[in-house]
Order: sequence, then structure tokens, then C-alpha cells
Amino acid sequence: MESAQQNYVVLIGDISGSRQLTGRNRYQSQLYVKSAIVQINEQFRGQLEAPLTISKGDEFQGLLTQLQPALEIMLYMEKLTFPVPLRFGIGVGPVYKMGGSLPIEMDGPAFHRANAALNLAKKKKVAYRIETPWPEEDQILNVVFRLMSAIKSRWNERHFRLFWAYKEFGTYREVAQLEGITPQAVCDALKNCRALDVRAAEEDLLAYLSNRFTHLLQSSSELSETAASR
Repeated sequence: MESAQQNYVVLIGDISGSRQLTGRNRYQSQLYVKSAIVQINEQFRGQLEAPLTISKGDEFQGLLTQLQPALEIMLYMEKLTFPVPLRFGIGVGPVYKMGGSLPIEMDGPAFHRANAALNLAKKKKVAYRIETPWPEEDQILNVVFRLMSAIKSRWNERHFRLFWAYKEFGTYREVAQLEGITPQAVCDALKNCRALDVRAAEEDLLAYLSNRFTHLLQSSSELSETAASR
């Protein structure tokens, strides 16, 4: 069995409320997810240590070495599968690869934390949850995740469409041209549904994960290697 000195990032997700889906609706939702997984694996090939893979039922999982792309994948996958709602759990910690190249062939604390995070996300009815070896960091991130989930839970299809268009184009004018409305109408809609706050939170989180957690992951891996060499 391969040593588990390095910390990895495990991302596990599934379809929210999938147990209530039956027949064609369930099949259609699974197709959305499978199609999104193909696109994610292609677009994030350089960041994925092991590709996103369907693990059981409507659940899928992937392995990374950094947290920032894990958040990017979650946010992009939300867009790709809309209107199918997803929930995600992120776990950080050692991974036992056991000679495997797919997440379903691996095990370890990172997988256990990701599973626990996903179960808590379901229990608390939020879209995202994270568990790492650093509880203080978890608390900060999960508060932000919870607030983002609460805001998005009140959006309708138009809100999501305007939000994603604004993220892509960056100006009210371009979104207005796409939607056939005025720039002021775009601005008002995004402000009223707090979409601009969500966008700012996403950008701040990505920067935080890139800076703070990259340092934490590297530091903890170095400590593990030092301890193992003694």
C-alpha cells in the first residue's frame, strides 16, 4: 500500500434529492451529471490527480492536490448540470492509492472527511461543505458556504442565467445585449438577488484557498515527511 504522507483534496458530490427522482427524471439528471463529468475531466485535466468518476448511484468523486480548483470545479459543475441541483463534500488529508488510478480504488482520511462533509451538507441542506485537518479554517469556509447556499436557494432560473452571464462577460452592457434588456435592469436584478455578493464571495474564496490553503497543504506535507524520516 502506498504511503499517505502527502495531503490530497477529495471532492465528492451527488444529486440533491435524488431519492425522490424516478423514471425519466432520474435518467435525465444522471445524463446531465455524466455529461458534466466528461467536460470537467477535460477542462481540469491538469489539476486533477485522478479524474471525476461515478462511484455509486448518483455519487461521483475526484482527487486533486489543491483546494482552489476543487471550488472551481464545484461552481462550474453547478452551471453545467443546471437545473439539476448538486451537493458537494470536500475532504483534505492523506490518501491511500493502493496502486489504483481512479478514486473508487483509493481510501484514506481525505475520503472519510469528504464523505462526512457531504453527509453534513445533506443534513444542513447546503450545497457545499468542507472538512480538513484544520477546524478553525473549516469554520470560516463553511460559514461562507452556508451563506452562499442560502442566497442561491432563493434564485430562479433568470437569476442564475444573469449571474453566470455576468461572470462570463463582466459588464452589465454585454449581459443586457444578450438578454434584450437594459444594463440598468441587469444591474438591479443582480443587486436585488445578492448575486454580486455571491460573486465577490466566490472570488475571495478562490484567492483564500489559493494562498492560505496552499501554504497549509505544503507545510503539513513537509511535517509528515520530516516525521517519517526520523
